[in-house]
Amino acid sequence: MKLQMALEECFVEIGQMVRSNDVVILIDRGLLDGSAYVSKENWQALLDDTGCNLVTLRDNRYDAVLHMVTAADGASEFYAALNNEARYESIDEAIEKDKKLREAYIGHQRWFMVGNTAGQDFN
Repeated sequence: MKLQMALEECFVEIGQMVRSNDVVILIDRGLLDGSAYVSKENWQALLDDTGCNLVTLRDNRYDAVLHMVTAADGASEFYAALNNEARYESIDEAIEKDKKLREAYIGHQRWFMVGNTAGQDFN
């Protein structure tokens, strides 16, 4: 977590050096994502160890949170575990992790969810 925080802060500093353009920094896996992969007790111990608190991280670290629903939930034929060795979760496990990720960030004032079923053309 400390390494990710340091990297994110470096990205922000680099972005601040760009004076001539607006800068958007996209982070594919925010700090709270880790909470979906460990027990609540271990997550709390990690927060305690780093001196962080969940609400402060959720509400103040990112300007916005864009949650893109896993393909496993609603577009399972496109779920990468079927053809990608880096993905180890089954469809059901991926959906469960996705729900935990939503729960981690719900409450952020600029939290948006992008579904993958209505009106989408995956071809």
